Amino acid sequence: MYKDTEELFRELDIDLKPNTIVGKLSVSKIQSIEIAKAVSFHSRVIVMDEPTSSLTKVEVEHLFRIIRDLKKRGVAIIYISHKMEEILQISDEVTIMRDGLKIGTWPASELTTDTMISKMVGRDLTHRFPVKENVPGDVILKVSELTSPISKSFKDISFELRKGEILGIGGLVGAQRTELIEALFGLRDISSGSIALNGKKVKIKSAEDAKKLGMALLTEERRVTGIFSVLAVHENASIANLGRYRKGFFLLDGKRKKREADIMVDKLRTKTPSTKTLIMNLSGGNQQKVLLARWLLTEPDILLLDEPTRGIDVGAKFEIYTIIKDLAKQGKSIIMISSEMPELLGMSDRIMVMSEGRLTGILEGDAATEEEIMRLAAQH
Repeated sequence: MYKDTEELFRELDIDLKPNTIVGKLSVSKIQSIEIAKAVSFHSRVIVMDEPTSSLTKVEVEHLFRIIRDLKKRGVAIIYISHKMEEILQISDEVTIMRDGLKIGTWPASELTTDTMISKMVGRDLTHRFPVKENVPGDVILKVSELTSPISKSFKDISFELRKGEILGIGGLVGAQRTELIEALFGLRDISSGSIALNGKKVKIKSAEDAKKLGMALLTEERRVTGIFSVLAVHENASIANLGRYRKGFFLLDGKRKKREADIMVDKLRTKTPSTKTLIMNLSGGNQQKVLLARWLLTEPDILLLDEPTRGIDVGAKFEIYTIIKDLAKQGKSIIMISSEMPELLGMSDRIMVMSEGRLTGILEGDAATEEEIMRLAAQH
């Protein structure tokens, strides 16, 4: 079995030892093992659902090499993705669906990113991002020399966030962006540095502390750390705010809880048969809207959004973008992590770039370009 696995890895150009502990591997390596597993079964058709959502550019290229090799062997690949450029790069034919219906199938050579987007949303999108209407105001959050007790995590991070501002955070995998905002939300320890809200230094030791101070966190992996899949939409929307509905020591005002959740879910134009529907039955975009509704019910001043459109189709992305822009226009302050360059550039007032736990630059205006972000993200 060891020799068979070794031979299979060699054939697929997977640089791993068969006795490696899987729990210690990166997402891309684990995906490579899953592909190898499918090949070992002599599968003639392999379905890949959003296989690159957590991969770096180099890892994506490695995956594509494996896919092309499988194609030469006669294996058919069904490749599901919301990333237009990747679909056009790797596919022979493209089938587009909308609201559960097949719109059509075309040779990839006949499509462009714009035509695909139009077919997916059912209309022409003249702008991929909403028009900027927010005007950043006074400083609401000041972070000074924030450092993690873990040596390979973030160190000496200092920045400011203004009222009504969207501050993007860019960087490559391993930049420690998620770790930073989780520390701001009290989910990770801080060894030194300070956090000030509205000019006053605060101590944030837990998520409850952060919530009381007017902060909210939309996590990176909504299926793992976001939704409660076996609960209804209205229950998912209200679960972070149960104290608001307490009537007695053990009692909740269930009617008020559901009513306010229903109003917020509807306000975000969430597509669901009913708020009693299990959230697992909603699309990724609508699940994300429910999670936004959850935190908006806590009436936050600062929203920490970690990859808010990951795994979401183009039409739903624009709706999420519109919600985020509207929140900024209302005076909410937003920190948004994104690994998609167009999203960072199209949504952010300023872009903070991190590399291996260090802040390497803050860009705004004409200085914020894809090339400059990549240059800063690659610094060591």
